[in-house]
Amino acid sequence: MIKKVKILEYNISIATIKKFFKCIEKILKKKNRNSYICVSAVHGAVESIYNKRYRKAHNNSIIAVPDGRPIYWALKLLGNLNVDHLPGYFITNEVCKFANKKNYNIGIYGSTNSVQKKFVKNIKKKYKKIKFTYLFSPPFKNLNNREKRKIQIEINKSKVDILFVALGAPKQEIWMYDNFKKLNCVSIGIGAAIDFISGNKQLAPKFLEYLGLAWLFRLISEPRRLFFRYLITNSLFLYFFTLQYFKFKYKS
Repeated sequence: MIKKVKILEYNISIATIKKFFKCIEKILKKKNRNSYICVSAVHGAVESIYNKRYRKAHNNSIIAVPDGRPIYWALKLLGNLNVDHLPGYFITNEVCKFANKKNYNIGIYGSTNSVQKKFVKNIKKKYKKIKFTYLFSPPFKNLNNREKRKIQIEINKSKVDILFVALGAPKQEIWMYDNFKKLNCVSIGIGAAIDFISGNKQLAPKFLEYLGLAWLFRLISEPRRLFFRYLITNSLFLYFFTLQYFKFKYKS
């Protein structure tokens, strides 16, 4: 519904916030609303080169918005000027505002019970009429087919219109791809946005985000967990996108 552009092996929508909500409204008015939206960052772009299952899941989304500032800049460098930077926390907040205004039900699949409760509490402070009709923190194990089907049935019974999936990339994109045909809702992979809005993690200052350095703030906050991830993925993204920009080929 919104044109996509290839960045590495990652298809990203040339989306503005206005186009994003126009698309969501169109989907929610349909009888069959089974679709999903990705919030796409640098880590996923590099993952898309090596992880075929993730690439297929991500690229079959109805929309994939540029979460990371470098993804947004890459779209601009490729000549797509009418595009907005749409970070996950911003999209999550705007979707909650939209659901509050339009009387849509929200659900959450992923994260922990405590983080979910803090998230709901903070959102309800801002949006008094918002309704959360489904909250589920999945166990840290592979679910069997019976358990998966039970979750699908429970989500549909809850009459969720928009389902936030907070499993982190690449797990959340693969989960949405594997389940969306059985769910009568729009799923959105919000990743760490649930941690930021709940207060579980601290957001980078706006000026660092604008400069494309939100990753540096997160690295300082969680150096052990993120050092090698950012060192490797950021370097690889710069390398591969430079090859793409100057029309050199690389092996995927």
